[in-house]
Amino acid sequence: MMKIYTTNIKNIAFLILISAVSSYKLLAQTNSSPTINKQQSHVLKSTINGHTYNLNISLPQNYSINDTTHYPIFLILDGNFSFPIAHASRTIMDMFGELENIIIVGIGYEWEESFIPWQTDRWTDFTPTKDSITDENPVFRETFELPSGSLVSGGAATFFDVIKNEIIPFVDKEYKTTTDRGISGHSMGGLFVSYCLLSNPGFFSKYGINSPSLWWDNKVMFDIEKSYSENQTELSAKVFMSVGGLEAKSMVLAINEFTDTLRSKNYNGLHLTTHVFENETHTSVIAAMINRTLKILYSPEK
Repeated sequence: MMKIYTTNIKNIAFLILISAVSSYKLLAQTNSSPTINKQQSHVLKSTINGHTYNLNISLPQNYSINDTTHYPIFLILDGNFSFPIAHASRTIMDMFGELENIIIVGIGYEWEESFIPWQTDRWTDFTPTKDSITDENPVFRETFELPSGSLVSGGAATFFDVIKNEIIPFVDKEYKTTTDRGISGHSMGGLFVSYCLLSNPGFFSKYGINSPSLWWDNKVMFDIEKSYSENQTELSAKVFMSVGGLEAKSMVLAINEFTDTLRSKNYNGLHLTTHVFENETHTSVIAAMINRTLKILYSPEK
């Protein structure tokens, strides 16, 4: 026989009231007059590589043009899908004082009617070397129904120039920024962030390298790291690296190998945190890794 349990309605109401009061008190302790984080959007047509970028901006709660406060900026690649997650996460974390005051910049692509511009432009922008064999791999082309020749790799150096000479100056002009910069990416975006870490050290101070495509071009990032370590002993950066536990075994092994390599060099100034998100796939991990990247890189110092 099924048992039926009854609960005093007054007790439930009392517990809800206590919970609400406790939450209100916590909110009052962290931010006495919270406001909704504002968003802004811009379209930037690059004169360097010809790509069009959708820039979505998430501002700190109390951002104002009427004071002298300036803020670090944090770039998030693949902004079309990553920015809404980042903005929602920072909004609730800001409310409870769990995140530094930063300006988040989502860098996305045009995809109003098709995923094709996103897939082809990011493929070029995020890859550090030319790999014609992978460009023509049917696994990648057929997934997005791309004709032969649509994928052209090797544009990472140029994309970094776009960030350095067009996107950052634009954001600096429009908003109150500092020179403290961070960047985060997932998949091929993670590959690009790895490239930035070792090819342009010092431009960013914080890096989110999530599910990076370290398999690219016969694991060329390991060659880039080896070349860097032969001439450098310092790598001043705060780095968070992650992967989903249900991703391809080769992805998990590659990120473990890469983190072991970085740690073995004992770089001065490198602060490296890693995490495996159990029971998450290459796509389901995205929301989790954005939240954790923000928390690891931008939690207020206590």
